Amino acid sequence: MADLINALPGLALPVGEVTSRLASMWETGPSSTQLEFRASQMNVVLHFGLDVTPEDARERFDALIRFAQRYPSRIIVLCPTRESLDGAMESKLFSQCYIGKSHREMCCCEALLLSYKPEDFGYLGNQVSIWLEGDLPTYHWFSGVPAQRIEKYLNNLLLSVRRCIYDSSIEAEDLSQVNWPDRGRVRDLAQARLLPIRQAIGQYLSGYSIQSLCQGLKSVTVTHCASMSGEGARLLEWVQSCFEDCDQSGECSSAGGEFQAIQCDASGEACSLSLELTYEDERFFKWRKCPNGSLGEIEAYLGKSEETIPARVKPLAYEQALAEAFFF
Repeated sequence: MADLINALPGLALPVGEVTSRLASMWETGPSSTQLEFRASQMNVVLHFGLDVTPEDARERFDALIRFAQRYPSRIIVLCPTRESLDGAMESKLFSQCYIGKSHREMCCCEALLLSYKPEDFGYLGNQVSIWLEGDLPTYHWFSGVPAQRIEKYLNNLLLSVRRCIYDSSIEAEDLSQVNWPDRGRVRDLAQARLLPIRQAIGQYLSGYSIQSLCQGLKSVTVTHCASMSGEGARLLEWVQSCFEDCDQSGECSSAGGEFQAIQCDASGEACSLSLELTYEDERFFKWRKCPNGSLGEIEAYLGKSEETIPARVKPLAYEQALAEAFFF
C-alpha cells in the first residue's frame, strides 16, 4: 500500500526546507499584495490514521482547502506511514491562489504535509510546533486516529489546541470516551451537520408551548441508517437535552419519556434519519429525512390539527460543517 502522503498534492521537499521554501515562494512578485491575500487567521491540523484510504484522505483534504478559501488558514496535514523512516520524515508543500468574481476575493492557500510514524509522539509534536503560524489559534481534526493514540498526544501535540474535532459517523471508535482534558473544546462533525435539521425541527415545534410538548411524553425514537450513526446519536442527545433543560428549570417534567436510537435495516427503510415523539394520548410528531438531497417530511398532531408538510433541509457542504464544528 502506497503511503498516504503520495495520494495528496504538493511538491516533495526535505522537512528542513519546507518553511524556507514557503517564505521564498511568497517573496516573488508584488509582495505587499501577496502578503495581504496570504494572511492567515488560524492553524488547522488534519491528522490522519493508518486506516484512512487515499480516496477519503483526498476528499477531506479538498474540503479543508475549500474551508481555507473562506477562512484563510495555515494547513498542516499529518499522514501516517507503516514504512521505516530511519529518523527522517517525508514532507510536501502545497500552495494555490484562488480568485473570485473580483480581485478583492483573491485568497492564497497553503498546506504543509508530513509523513510520520504513529508512535513518534514527542517528535511529531515538536515538528508541528515549528510549522505552526505563531500567535494564531490552532484547531485539530482527527480522522481515523485510534483513541489510545489520541490520549498519548494530549500532553504534547494538543497542549495549545483551541478545539479538536472528529466525525463519529466514520470513526471506528467512540471518541467521545477519550479522556479529553476539556470536553468543551471537542466537537463532532456529525453534530455540526445537524444544524439545518435542528433548525427545521425547532422551527416547527416552536409553535407549541414547552409544557404541552412535555405533558404525557411517552417515547422519543431516532432511527438512522448505518452511514448516519453519528447524526442519530447526536440528534437523540439534542432532543433529550432540550427536555432535561426544561425539567431542571421546572417548566415541565418529561421523566416518563423513553429515549432510544435505532439503526434501521438498509433494505427496509426509505429514510436516512428520522425522529418520532409519541404521547400517552393520540398526539404524535414525526420528522424524516429522505436518503438523498434535501427532501424531508413532517407528520404531526400535537393538539391543534393533524398535518403533513414537506420539510426541506439543505445539507451543509463539507466546508460549512467544518466551520460550524470549529467555531460554534
